[in-house]
Amino acid sequence: MFRYRNEQNQPIKGLIQLEMKKSHKPLSPLANGQVWKTEKGYVHIWHIGKRLVDYKMMKQPGKKAVRTQVTGIDTLQQYLRSQKAVLVNASPA
Repeated sequence: MFRYRNEQNQPIKGLIQLEMKKSHKPLSPLANGQVWKTEKGYVHIWHIGKRLVDYKMMKQPGKKAVRTQVTGIDTLQQYLRSQKAVLVNASPA
């Protein structure tokens, strides 16, 4: 449970509290038709299910001949957060 311990193998609470205070700006919830801009290109949310999401990654928005990929919703949200993605278009396609 405690990640940091001192020489006597006792938990150090100060460091844990600092970690807990660190918060990330929450992403807006994923929805069908959203387009997210990252440094590498664009991510178009195609369809969202219970646990999986169909998406397309493209260099330029609006490309039609792009392969649809499937991943977990949590995995895609982590990727968008790590890439500091910005929501470009929220309208359904």
